Amino acid sequence: MKYEIKHITYSNFGQVQYKRSNRAKYLRLSIDHAKQIKIVIPAKIPFQKAERFLYSKGNWIIKQRSKIEARNRFTLKHLKEIPQSGKPEARKILLQRLKELAELHDFSFNRSFIRSQKTRWGSCSAKNNINLNIKLINLPEELRDYVIVHELVHTRVKNHQQEFWQEMQKYIKQPRTLDKQLNNYNLKLI
Repeated sequence: MKYEIKHITYSNFGQVQYKRSNRAKYLRLSIDHAKQIKIVIPAKIPFQKAERFLYSKGNWIIKQRSKIEARNRFTLKHLKEIPQSGKPEARKILLQRLKELAELHDFSFNRSFIRSQKTRWGSCSAKNNINLNIKLINLPEELRDYVIVHELVHTRVKNHQQEFWQEMQKYIKQPRTLDKQLNNYNLKLI
């Protein structure tokens, strides 16, 4: 068996999902956007050790859940679902801005798509096709431009290593600060 999943409810943590994996090398704890705790347990580590690990991370869990709650409140306050009637106009605006920024900074890309996604604001394929999330239309203009330029830079640099961030700084002031601001918006809620 590749995975074994167990759910246990604790008075101080709520429901915790434990997933035993033959591929995992280390205990790994994560908390999703709904504040659900998940622990991956390597095959050779006893379950009791995973429970001790959970309790040792109690303060971290409280802090992370608080951050997630704040992020979710912020998102719900600032972003709304785009009505079907507004989607053609949103697509038009985003595609126009993509073309403007590409021309302004001398970027070229293959094709462009506007989609409604739950996990990404944008992406750039190996063939330099650019996908933008229609929900970008709800972001402040500075963050919207940051995402678009981010994907355009990926037409030249295909990773997020130092070279990528140096290239980003040629077009966007303080790109890492904007990247952190973008994390305030939780796509899964809209």
